[in-house]
Amino acid sequence: MDVPLHASRISDRISALDGLRALLAIAISAYHMGAPGLQSAVLALPVFYALSGTLITSLLLAEVRRHRRVRLGRFVLNRLLRIAPPVLVLTAVVALLWPWVGGYGGSTTDLGLAAGLALTWTTNLGRAYFGIHQGVFDPLWSLSAEEQFYVFWPALAALMLPVVRRRHVLLWILGGIVLLGPLSCIPFATPSPDAGPSAVYYAPPVSMSSLASGCFAALVLDHLRQRERWSARAGRIATWGGLGSLVTLALLMPSQWKSDPVVILGAVPAAGFVAAVFIAGLGTADTAAARVLAWRPLAWFGARASYSLYLWHLVVLALIEPRIDGVLGRAIALGVALVVGVLGGVLVEVPTDRLRRRVLRPTPRPVPA
Repeated sequence: MDVPLHASRISDRISALDGLRALLAIAISAYHMGAPGLQSAVLALPVFYALSGTLITSLLLAEVRRHRRVRLGRFVLNRLLRIAPPVLVLTAVVALLWPWVGGYGGSTTDLGLAAGLALTWTTNLGRAYFGIHQGVFDPLWSLSAEEQFYVFWPALAALMLPVVRRRHVLLWILGGIVLLGPLSCIPFATPSPDAGPSAVYYAPPVSMSSLASGCFAALVLDHLRQRERWSARAGRIATWGGLGSLVTLALLMPSQWKSDPVVILGAVPAAGFVAAVFIAGLGTADTAAARVLAWRPLAWFGARASYSLYLWHLVVLALIEPRIDGVLGRAIALGVALVVGVLGGVLVEVPTDRLRRRVLRPTPRPVPA
């Protein structure tokens, strides 16, 4: 059940954030399918990262408030049951379709290598450091970066969030990741030898900068709200200021961004940072932007189908493009991918979500006689 936009925690189900997730997934899919004028859709990924970092950190904070600690094992299991089942289904189906989709876009033709990287959440490492193109598995590189970040972030939060005076140390750590992550990649920033982005784009420090921005924003927002320094007016300023900054970055994004590592190391992390500001406002103030994004069909798609759309859209394109070429083929592929996203949400994500809730349901304590 959705809660109002002025919900007490940004971790509560907020329709506007689901609507934002839907638009991001559709923009990335359309970009990969060659829709014109969407070169700035590359900025959708750092927005995704910032959204994920904000929500996960808010959930950790809520866990501390309820239980005075982070139940780390439960948190990790919850995350695994949410993310892994759709990836397992994708890998199994792609293995069956490999004669038709293997090698798509110049990717590796080694199914074992491709599936191994996908199932171990190391796709981004293969792309950044070994030049392994994953073809239809390419969307998993961003999920790999996210899961790698969550190897250490929940553990660190579990140690430090329950002690309020330690939280400023977390802010310093997160700030260091935001700033120093992209800077650490400068010595390795070289133009791409092919049509794809520079390898540094896939490097974990660049992705983790935006994830850390979302975590940073959630901690700052929590601090301000606890001290009643965050108001509806502050939320509106954050919403429109963050959105305006994102639009400005998108308009300034050059069409040849892939060959310019400086743009990758500057614009992509910057988008993650201003997206975190936008998300903090979007989740805490009732604005026109929030109401548009909370439109029920859009929010439903974001909650139930955007993840599957992101996972499956290149598989659909790889199957359709060789048979129906040109603009028509790509338009059909996008339409089919949207349908597949809905089916994946309904047939895979909804049942596994029910299983997740059943597994994580608190065990009732026996009533004393």
